[in-house]
Amino acid sequence: MYDYSVLLENHPDYFPSWSNFYDSSLTYPQNLLSLFKRAVFLPYDFYNILTVYALIPSALAKRVPYLFLYGVSGSGKSTVGKLIAHIHGITITSSETTYAAIRNNLRDRKHRTILVETNDPKFPSCGKVIEANIFMVWEDINTNTFTKRPEIYNMFKFGYDKSCDTIQMSSEIKGKNETFRCFCPKVFSSIDPIHTLENFKELRRRLIVVPTRKIEDLTEERKAELGISDDNYQDKLMKLDNIEWQGFSQKFKEFWDLNKAEIYLTIKNSLSKGLKGLNSTEKAISLDLITTGITTGIWQDEIVAVKELKDCFNWLKSDIADNQSPLTAMIELTIKQIETNAFHGNTAPFIYAQQLKNNCEAWYSQGWLIDKPNNKAIAAVMHEYGYRMNSKGQWVKQ
Repeated sequence: MYDYSVLLENHPDYFPSWSNFYDSSLTYPQNLLSLFKRAVFLPYDFYNILTVYALIPSALAKRVPYLFLYGVSGSGKSTVGKLIAHIHGITITSSETTYAAIRNNLRDRKHRTILVETNDPKFPSCGKVIEANIFMVWEDINTNTFTKRPEIYNMFKFGYDKSCDTIQMSSEIKGKNETFRCFCPKVFSSIDPIHTLENFKELRRRLIVVPTRKIEDLTEERKAELGISDDNYQDKLMKLDNIEWQGFSQKFKEFWDLNKAEIYLTIKNSLSKGLKGLNSTEKAISLDLITTGITTGIWQDEIVAVKELKDCFNWLKSDIADNQSPLTAMIELTIKQIETNAFHGNTAPFIYAQQLKNNCEAWYSQGWLIDKPNNKAIAAVMHEYGYRMNSKGQWVKQ
C-alpha cells in the first residue's frame, strides 16, 4: 500500500479562500449578512434573522428557538445549513445519525467546554474550564425522524431552554442512570411541513421558520428586489463548495470576546421587560435572539427586531392556516361560535364532547370531511385550541 499523503500535500485542490470574499471595511456580522445574501435567494427578506441566529452565543443564552428551513429539494436549505456549519466549524448532522452519536456529541467535553487562561500569576500554567458556544446543524429531517425516534423529538422539546435541558439515559452500569444536557441552538431542514402538523405542536412553539424556494418559483417582484433573472442568477449565486473555509470559524470565536459578552448581558437585562408586540410564547424564545441582533448591530433596536420577527411569526401562522386540515377548520368555526355565545351570555365557553362528536360525524356524512374523525383526532384539535375535557364530559377552555 502506498502513502499518497505527501503527494496530496504537494498537489492540493485549489479553491479560493473565504478571505477573498471578506470585506475588511465591514464588521464581522455585516460580512455574514452579505454571505447569506450571496449564497441563497430567499422568497422573503429574512436574511437578518438567518444572520442573527447564526451569531447566537449559546454560552450566554438561556433560551433559544430552533431555526427550521422549509422548502422543496434544491431550494437552498442545504446551502444555508452549510454556511452556518462553516461559521461554527462544525460537521452537519444527518437525519440518519444515531441518537447515541448525537447524545455523545452534546455531552462531549471537547464540544461543551473550553479551557481558557486564568491570568493567575500563582498558577501561570493552569486554566479554567468554561462553557463553550456550541451549535448543531441537521440535514433533511423528516416526520419519521420524530415519530419513529421519540428520543430525538424529546431532545428538541427540551433542548431550547437551558433550565430544563437535562435528559436521563440508561448507563452501561446496571441500575445507574447518566445524564446529559441537550441545550444548544439547532438548525434543521426538511421538505415536510413539520411546522404545520398538529403532531408536533409542542415543537412549533419553539420554531423560527424560514421558507426557501427554487429560483423559478420566486415571484417576478421578488426577483426584481433581489436583482436577479433566470439568465443571470447563476453568476450572482455563491458556490460554497468551491471555497476554502479553513480558519473561518475562528472569526466567530474572536467576535464574542469579554467586551461583547458584557454588552450582550447589559442589553438583555434592559430588554427583559420589553419586546412589545410579541405574545408571551414569542417573547420567551426571542429574548436571546433579539439581544444577539442588537449586540451584533444587525438590528438597530428592539423596535426593528420585533417588527422583523413578527413578520416571520405571521408568515408561520398564515402557512399553518393555509395547510389546515378540514377537521381543524370545521372545529375552529365551532369554537368561534361557542366563544362568541359565551361572551354575549357572560359565561365560560364549553361544548359537550358527545355534541362535538355528533357534529363531526354530520360533517363527514355531508361530505365536508374526507375521513371519518375518531376521538383522538378530535381531542388533538381541541387541545390545540386550549380546550380540555372535564369530569362532566365537556370540552372547556383553560
